[in-house]
Amino acid sequence: MQKHKKLLLIGGSKGNAHLRNFHGLISALFDSILVVSNDTIDFAPCLTINFGLKNPFKFLKNVRELNAIIREFRPDVIHIHQANSYALITVLANTMRIPIVLTTWGSDVLLLPKKGYLYRAMVRYVLKKATIITADASFMAEAIHELIGKKEVIIANFGVDIKKNEEVITRESLIYSNRMHEPLYNIDQIILQLKDFLLENSKWKLIIAAEGTQTTFLKKIVEEEFPENTIEFVGFLTPEENIRFYKKAMIYISIPKSDGTSISLLEAMAYGCLPITSDLPANKEWITHLENGIISHGNLTKDVEIALTLDRVAIQEKNQVIINSRATKETNKRLFSTIYDKL
Repeated sequence: MQKHKKLLLIGGSKGNAHLRNFHGLISALFDSILVVSNDTIDFAPCLTINFGLKNPFKFLKNVRELNAIIREFRPDVIHIHQANSYALITVLANTMRIPIVLTTWGSDVLLLPKKGYLYRAMVRYVLKKATIITADASFMAEAIHELIGKKEVIIANFGVDIKKNEEVITRESLIYSNRMHEPLYNIDQIILQLKDFLLENSKWKLIIAAEGTQTTFLKKIVEEEFPENTIEFVGFLTPEENIRFYKKAMIYISIPKSDGTSISLLEAMAYGCLPITSDLPANKEWITHLENGIISHGNLTKDVEIALTLDRVAIQEKNQVIINSRATKETNKRLFSTIYDKL
């Protein structure tokens, strides 16, 4: 793979690991990477600016600040994550006309344009200004085409890093959830829909990782509705701790309202969990109902009961083949290397 010189990597870093994961994927492809984000990071050289849109005076100041960063750093490529205010400020600041790769995440092209005319106009504008667009699912490419016509969209995800050496960990009667505690991810529904199953099967336990704006609310539901030790909140985990739960849990659940390709879903598949996920186009690009997982239609107790009747070993084997062919870091690293080569 060809090595390039300088990349300016732009995107949100507060409260999620997507930008960190992407940096880890492509860092070896460049001599130098500078990250510009809304919050400080610890995995790369970084500058912070405010990417908010509410104050027009601050908005223009932030465009000027980013323009100065671009002029001083002089990147060969600018790679923006999400077609939202990050992309808008960057496109306006890019007066040097440096090639732009725009990676869409899901909600930016699926939900944001539905919030009103100005949001839709913003998303269309930045998509049209991008030199190359990437999405992690085919249905997202279709949504982009509906917004701006038949511009090429390259399908690529961030890949999963499968650790081969680990100790053998015995599967336990655990259900694992690790999406952010935000309304989009329906963690409250996971808790409430599993109530009957957890109360009738006392040996089973729900493990909830991550945190967010709804964490206090979720803990209150559990405190009021469930016996002690039925549900455990474990907070943000290290990658190693996260892998241990994937390897211990029988079942992984992720039921967001909207999503692109979920890296946590791919990780759960790679590490042998039986996945239960919401009925979304991106999920159905990876999961075929009852063949290698469950597509849920709103009754997780029933879904878990059905899941426990399936051939878990056969599902693990099918999912391993899927991950190895489409979702490893090496496969997707080559895809992004080809994108940078084009520029």
